[in-house]
Parts: sequence; C-alpha cells; structure tokens
Amino acid sequence: MSRYSKVAITLHWLMALMIVGNLAGGFLNDYVPKEGGQRALVMGLHMSFGLSIIVLTLVRLGWRLANPPPPLPAYFTSGERVLARASHWSFYAAMLALPLTGWALTNRNDLPLMYFGLFEVPKFGLDTVTARGVGEIHETLGWVMLGLLALHIAAIIKHVVMDRDNLLPRMGVGRNSGPGA
Repeated sequence: MSRYSKVAITLHWLMALMIVGNLAGGFLNDYVPKEGGQRALVMGLHMSFGLSIIVLTLVRLGWRLANPPPPLPAYFTSGERVLARASHWSFYAAMLALPLTGWALTNRNDLPLMYFGLFEVPKFGLDTVTARGVGEIHETLGWVMLGLLALHIAAIIKHVVMDRDNLLPRMGVGRNSGPGA
C-alpha cells in the first residue's frame, strides 16, 4: 500500500499537534487565570499558532496539489470514498476559516497582534462591533473542527479495529503488514 510523502506526513502531524493545542487553548481560555498574565500568554500562543496554521495550511494545500496523495484503497466503497474526500476537504476549509476568523477577531481591541512576540502582524481593520460578531463564528468553527477531529478519530478506529486494513502506515504510523510489506 502506498504512503503519503514525508513532507505530507510531517505537515499532517505538525499541524495535528498545533490544532489540538489551539483547540485546547481556545476552549479552556475561560479557565486560565487572568492574574499574572497567564491568560495573555495562552492567548498570545493561541493567536501565533493560529497564524502559523494559516501558513502551513497554504503550504500543505500547495504540496497536495503538486504531489497528489496516494489513491484510496480499491476496496473502499463509493460511500467511503465520498466521506474520505469530503472530510479531508472540510478539514482544509476549517484549517483556513478557523484561524482567519480568529485573526479578524483580534480587531475587537486595540492590543497589537504579535507573532510569538517577534513582530506585529497587521489586523484586518474591522470595526469593534463586527470583530466581536466574528467571535461567534470563530467559536462555532472551533466546534466544527472538534467534530471533524472526532470523525477522523472514529474513522481511524474503524479501520484499525473493524476493518483491520492496515491504513495507518500510509500516514507514517506503524509498519505495513500487508502483502508486499
């Protein structure tokens, strides 16, 4: 069974870590104490990783277009093919829309948007009311991303436990134990 390229695998896992971390930071933000600058630190990292996710998603899309992924296994049903493609493209949409709305949300205050404390990132120039309204969209997209992750994990469990079809090595996890391994 063919694998994704090393670049695609590296981007996948790097972004998976960033996305899970950012979801945790976003959803748990209200529980981080404001005192001592802890919440400001967490949100600064949240915003910086969000900006990084935008860039890496564009790199990943470019890589995918220039280096098509391995074909889906021949035994996949037409329904599985549709679900696999729809979920992958939904991830790409969410990986762009979620941090872009977060970037727009930074217009709700006058604080500078700093990238890991290194340099200031320009804001969108939205008025405060519109920026706050984008906050609802950003939060909803966070739940959408969480749902996509749950679907992705459920699909992995299905393939490992029910189908036992050895798909994980395609993404660099484990060894291919199928024919020709």
